[in-house]
Amino acid sequence: MDLNNPDVRREALRQRLTGGEQLVAVRIAEEFDVSLDTVRRDLIALEEAGDARRVRGGAIKPAVPAAPMEERVAQSSPALPGIARTARSLCKGQKTLILDGGTTVLALARLLGPENGQMVITPSPWIAVACRENGVDVTLIGGQLSVRGGICVGMDTEAQLAAVAGGLAILGACGLDDGFGLSSDDLLEAAVKRAMARSAREVVVLADRRKIGLRARYRTLEPPEIGHLVTDAPPEEVMAFRNAGIEIHHA
Repeated sequence: MDLNNPDVRREALRQRLTGGEQLVAVRIAEEFDVSLDTVRRDLIALEEAGDARRVRGGAIKPAVPAAPMEERVAQSSPALPGIARTARSLCKGQKTLILDGGTTVLALARLLGPENGQMVITPSPWIAVACRENGVDVTLIGGQLSVRGGICVGMDTEAQLAAVAGGLAILGACGLDDGFGLSSDDLLEAAVKRAMARSAREVVVLADRRKIGLRARYRTLEPPEIGHLVTDAPPEEVMAFRNAGIEIHHA
């Protein structure tokens, strides 16, 4: 392999990223016997091509931007029912649930039933409809609808959420990394998710295995702000979250 050829180097790095490896620039420079500046140029080129996301000291595989909500509902992951069932057990005894949008949270909403005085508060029309179909009391938080995320966003949405006091905020994930935290593709959606988290006593994140280790564009919450993680990822892949004090619930 001719590592003096930038195309060859970048293809090798691209394959490592595809396999889930985090690239550390100093180590790559030593291994490939090239300068650190050369590695930085390679990482910039990979990021510009959409194959990498640069982070301090190197690069990671980028999170794939979510498709519009309508498409994701039609093509949901087979892991979602198990995650939803596990998450439902955390909802018992909670008077007020603040539910995010997204297909994983929607799978949970479809399992909820009317309980004594329980109410769901959500900025997602999809979640609101699913709850009402099951006889669950629901308050829909309004605002400008984000087509991709399926939730309302904007300052009005955040202001309405600031007036809420909930037990659990249950959030979906575009990416969840033990160093970067929970992240979102959209800046306005990230702000609304933070508002939901601030209005709850505890935060629960629902993330299937594909989201673990990914970083989307915008940080939503840092790891210490997350209380629970419900996932189908095996224990060894989420050990860092457990070590950070997050309670792990395996689906």
